[in-house]
Amino acid sequence: MATIINQASLSYTYGTTTETVLSNLAETVLNAPLSLEKRVLEDAYRLDDELTFILSLTNEGEATLSDIEITDNLGAFTPAGATAPVVPLTYAGPAELFLDGVFSETLTPQLTDAGVVFTIPGIPAGSNALLLYKARVNEYAPLDAGSEITNTVSADACEPLTASATVPVESYADVTIEKELSPNPIADGGVLTATFTIENFGNIEATDLVLTDAFPVSLENVAVTVNGASVTDFTFVNDTLTLPAPGSMQTTLTVPAATFSRSTQTGAVTVDPGVLTVVVTGTI
Repeated sequence: MATIINQASLSYTYGTTTETVLSNLAETVLNAPLSLEKRVLEDAYRLDDELTFILSLTNEGEATLSDIEITDNLGAFTPAGATAPVVPLTYAGPAELFLDGVFSETLTPQLTDAGVVFTIPGIPAGSNALLLYKARVNEYAPLDAGSEITNTVSADACEPLTASATVPVESYADVTIEKELSPNPIADGGVLTATFTIENFGNIEATDLVLTDAFPVSLENVAVTVNGASVTDFTFVNDTLTLPAPGSMQTTLTVPAATFSRSTQTGAVTVDPGVLTVVVTGTI
């Protein structure tokens, strides 16, 4: 859609004098033959998620539009302090074309340094085309809380057209736990040490953790440390550890958010998880 603005001039004479007057500014809206819209189905993204993009193209002209070339930049952007752009999305396909709501064909796009290029064979006059395809969030995507990916497409039709869709990163905690027993082997009457390494790969902290572990052997003189600090707010009943103790407000377990760094050489993002370490000792 474009706006046409026009002004006329009029010259006239009377006697030996020539004058010129200007008309008012007149304008009208010119509807382009093709309109383009883009949206993404998902509300937010995480690393390795697949996002579904939908392109809507409407031929508002009176003739069929043929061989419409569409380029998707796959969210390319230049990070702060970088000299070259990175591409946070990887085309995952398939690209399915619908004409007026009816499946037409699966397109085979061309992958280029500028992104991915689709060619729509034709859109009849007065018809709508929908193009659906997926892209995976890769190692170049920003993951810090508050980040987002803006994905832009451009169409080579009767006139240049662009459309964008923006999706924010999800605010989330992603926690794993690993347990290690030592020494191995251990003699009856020895001190058994259980080390729990809890990591958070998400971009916000994980709070109110409750650790429960049913030990297969009876332990005496049980002691617990959290990040090296001794705590007594736990129960060990019927050889089952519960930390913190049920109903207690004394101890709160929290795993900090991960930190994210971007390589100045490759542009890839590295995830350094937040860590919480719990050590339990007891005599067998």
